[in-house]
Amino acid sequence: MATYDLDCLFVHVPKADNHYLPIGDFFNITYMPMGIPAIAELLHEEGRRVEICHLGVEWLADPDQSVENIYEGRRIRAIGFPLYWHYQAYDTIQVAAAMTKAHPEAFIFLGGITAGYFADEIIDRYRFIDAVVRGHGESVITGLLAALSNGDSLGSVPNLILRDPETGGPAKTGVSAVSPIPLDDLVFGDLGTMRHADLYATSFGFPLAYARELTADENRSMLSMGRAFFPLFVGRGCPWICSFCGGNRGTLAKVNGTSKVVWRAQNRVVDDIRFARELGYRTMALCFDPTPTRDDYYVELFRRIRAARLDVDLYFECWGLPTPRFVREFRRTFPSPESYIAISPDAGDEQVRRLNKQPFYTDAELLETLRTLDEFEISADVFFTLALPGERLGQALRTADLKREIATTFRNARRVMTWTVQLEPGSPQFERPRELGMLTDRNCFADFYEAHGGKRADTYSSLGYKILDYFGDERDEGGIADFERHIQHLKCLEFCFLAKDPRQWNAPAEGRQHCFDRRVELSRRRGHPAPRVAIGTAADYEAALAEEEELRGERSRRRWVPEQPIETEVVV
Repeated sequence: MATYDLDCLFVHVPKADNHYLPIGDFFNITYMPMGIPAIAELLHEEGRRVEICHLGVEWLADPDQSVENIYEGRRIRAIGFPLYWHYQAYDTIQVAAAMTKAHPEAFIFLGGITAGYFADEIIDRYRFIDAVVRGHGESVITGLLAALSNGDSLGSVPNLILRDPETGGPAKTGVSAVSPIPLDDLVFGDLGTMRHADLYATSFGFPLAYARELTADENRSMLSMGRAFFPLFVGRGCPWICSFCGGNRGTLAKVNGTSKVVWRAQNRVVDDIRFARELGYRTMALCFDPTPTRDDYYVELFRRIRAARLDVDLYFECWGLPTPRFVREFRRTFPSPESYIAISPDAGDEQVRRLNKQPFYTDAELLETLRTLDEFEISADVFFTLALPGERLGQALRTADLKREIATTFRNARRVMTWTVQLEPGSPQFERPRELGMLTDRNCFADFYEAHGGKRADTYSSLGYKILDYFGDERDEGGIADFERHIQHLKCLEFCFLAKDPRQWNAPAEGRQHCFDRRVELSRRRGHPAPRVAIGTAADYEAALAEEEELRGERSRRRWVPEQPIETEVVV
């Protein structure tokens, strides 16, 4: 029987190549899915040799090291690649191909909601991928490792989409019935199986970008609110359908077999906070309130955190609006100004908000909640979204008006921000674009792979879609790339919030000036002439980007592995 040095290796692959004028070159999706440490620890408890390798962390530890070199000479039974976010599509496939060549003995599999959503296509297209996990991974991966170790048939492993040895296509489709391992049996806060866990714990916050041209201290002070965030796992599932979200109840049911909301016991969450504190984390992060009007779970969690005397801050992102009792208990538990409640009304126009966001609430309810946060001296972030289905230019400008009203009225509104959201697989925008008045250019996994392997998938300026008749003038006549350019210009002129302190916001004119100042500093570090094109009414983002490309010269694409030629099967 063959012997192995590792039973399972998990490789988290951020998107390697990104560029945005005020940030420079950066890698994106710095946080790995919360389930990976839990599954790795579960396998470790079974006596298996398991390791987590985060390629962004490896780059921080040694920019000249490669994943192939790290594991050279070691035999690995199985290598799993979490493909949760579509931004990872290109680089994950590239690294999987490289590791297939370096480790022909390994069983190569993907998991995560994006991989699960496109499981059949991935198996059809990429012959070096042996399987895709569809659904929650803990039961599937433990079953997979047991079958591989015992030499059993993999056909009995539930929710594993295999390659048919005769046709080469998927051998099993759909989600099979499987009894998931109870969430309370899993440990999400222990990073003991991860390489350089201490470096991971000190390096990444929100947003999920790490600037390659800034120092570690500058990344903390300029991009991540001054500290790393630990994402707490309290539950899973969703009862809502938002137009832009790929994790809505319909997609969860399709990929995972259920969208039912399941909560962890509060004491298990408290245990994870203890693990996080031991790693040096001070701020916990949560983005899970599927039942915002029913606050009993969090009231009890907060009580237990106080009882345990855990001195931590919390960044809590709301789907709906927090109840007055939630706000009061939040303040009792997390009195520091570094604890935030973030609210995402998304649209400043109620009609657009009702069309796109669940649960819906009115402007009056939003403003009353912000008044309550002010009364309790709780720091608040407010997130808006631009270019939603059903929105037109006039409604977008109403978002700008509401943003200004919030920023000037509420003293604890630290950041009032407007973002755009790329097309998400599994979202209603992806599945029903025509119904929503949209034109898209990403219709399958291969489209996301090509987009993120090309030049039109920047995290902050690309969309992958066009809202028809958005502007009401000649700007509506172009294609998707033209629409992206016009929306980016609108965002720069009316919504720019960039500030020196990432915990604060700027008015658009000051934000554009700070953007220009950053561009000048980046040019100085690179050693090329300083920019002269300032973004404004006379020049847009694309003009400034073109000037930078001319001044800087050709920029080589950032990669985790040398480019892999990918032979794919044609999927009809």
